[in-house]
Amino acid sequence: MNPTLRTSPSDRTRAVRRLRALTLRTALAGLAAVGGFGYLAALTYAGDKAATTTAVTTTPSTTSSTSTSSRTAATPSPTLQAATSAPTTSTSRAQVTTGGS
Repeated sequence: MNPTLRTSPSDRTRAVRRLRALTLRTALAGLAAVGGFGYLAALTYAGDKAATTTAVTTTPSTTSSTSTSSRTAATPSPTLQAATSAPTTSTSRAQVTTGGS
């Protein structure tokens, strides 16, 4: 059997410093990787071509037959969906029982 060597306080201090430095370097490398991948993604992804704004011509309906005007408004392509109904709540009281046999 090999006897284990006792570590001195200076050995433990050195080991903790190495572990702290390794942890700090790993965190910084992770941040740099996230930033680098984000930058690369921003450079390479041009966006969705269908999501551009389009000009829509509308003609407002009026009661006068001589007045006809045309307006152009920029509207985004995506449409909104209808909201779902709100969740229902109950008014009963809850009871918690612990222990027992």
